[in-house]
Amino acid sequence: MDAEKTTKTNETEGTPATVPESSGLVMKSGGTTFVIGLHFSETSKDTLEDKVKKLIKKDVESGNF
Repeated sequence: MDAEKTTKTNETEGTPATVPESSGLVMKSGGTTFVIGLHFSETSKDTLEDKVKKLIKKDVESGNF
């Protein structure tokens, strides 16, 4: 199954970055554009909420917040 692709341009380098529309996130900070790819296993039993809770718990336990 091929996802549709969207081409975004990196403002600092002027290079195109191709990201699947349904599994990517584009964030801008100052003059830099960050293209973040996301992938979730189709066989995982954890929900998105479970995954986020685990990430928060891990950050709190390590003092990384």
